[in-house]
Amino acid sequence: MGTAQRVSPVSANNSQPLVALGAVMGAHGVRGELRVKPYNEASDLLPRLTSVTVRHGETERAYGVQSVRVGPKGLIFQLTGISTPEQVKALYGAELCVPHSALPKLDPGEFYFVDLPGLEVVRADGSALGRCEGVLEYPASSVLRVVTEAGMLEVPMVAPYLVSVDVDAGRITVDQLEDLELEKPGE
Repeated sequence: MGTAQRVSPVSANNSQPLVALGAVMGAHGVRGELRVKPYNEASDLLPRLTSVTVRHGETERAYGVQSVRVGPKGLIFQLTGISTPEQVKALYGAELCVPHSALPKLDPGEFYFVDLPGLEVVRADGSALGRCEGVLEYPASSVLRVVTEAGMLEVPMVAPYLVSVDVDAGRITVDQLEDLELEKPGE
């Protein structure tokens, strides 16, 4: 992990939408440590946190992060106030979250998948196609799930299908969709 600076982005009453960074997969040992699977293995944000919001269903609670280390199956977290395996078991499946503002700043042209749902999707000629419902990550490629009038379309997030993403303008431009299969309602 190196000597990266730790960051403290979270308060329980933060009004910003939360972004999930990983999920609690179980207990590690007998001292209440959590085994956490990061959603993005390449990111170094989770290990640098000094606080985190744990979201379990509709419940959200802020915790201090006492320690984080790499374990055999993900990250091992020790959170303030969690000291037994039974407490960890109650959090199984919960997500570790931060406010959107805690995410690293992006270079021009980059975007976070979490920012894409709800954006308008248009063809290269500017004609409307639909709205992005979300992003799915398959082993071969990530795809945009686009809701159209005719049904659902999964658009690979690679050229030539994905032309551009402009989060600030609220628009995703796609092209060459002819060979993609449309999932019609009721199928």
